[in-house]
Amino acid sequence: MRKVIAYVNLTLDGHLAGPAGELDWMTPDPAMNIALSDELRSRVDTILTGRTFHHGIEQNFRAQATDPASPAELVDFATWMISTPQVVFSRSLTEVAAPHRLAGEDLVRVVKKLKALPGKDMVLFGGVSTVRQFVREGLVDEYWTKLYPTAIGAGQPMFTERRELKLAESKAWESGILTLRHVPA
Repeated sequence: MRKVIAYVNLTLDGHLAGPAGELDWMTPDPAMNIALSDELRSRVDTILTGRTFHHGIEQNFRAQATDPASPAELVDFATWMISTPQVVFSRSLTEVAAPHRLAGEDLVRVVKKLKALPGKDMVLFGGVSTVRQFVREGLVDEYWTKLYPTAIGAGQPMFTERRELKLAESKAWESGILTLRHVPA
């Protein structure tokens, strides 16, 4: 059965974003991003996302994929991001361009159907409300977290209730970012 991997950036105090969605606390670590993106692409063939992140993928990664100044690894990842089929969870969108599809049904039912289909694992990128809903419904099989060495004091947490997890892997990067992999306990 396919797995759902929640791939998130978190502040040291557990926030996915600042109170108004700020992400200015994220600092780049090219070596980490190359290593993680290579592994992710080898395991995943579907992106799960909310409306806002879907639009962000289209805007940011399309520009990176065609930027002649972008390193080859970034162009490869950006191309993968825009060409990999997405399942977009939204109550306001009425359509998305192929190869993506809009999930108009109940989130739990859609994800259970997707998990039963043949294929590689799926990655959940966000946004905040979509990630929280997946977590709340117990739909995440693995948590891949980039934990930044920054506390912002207030913001939008990933967890809004207690959740027991087991550490499967961790690595410290030169930038001070920790990558953590957890599975439900």
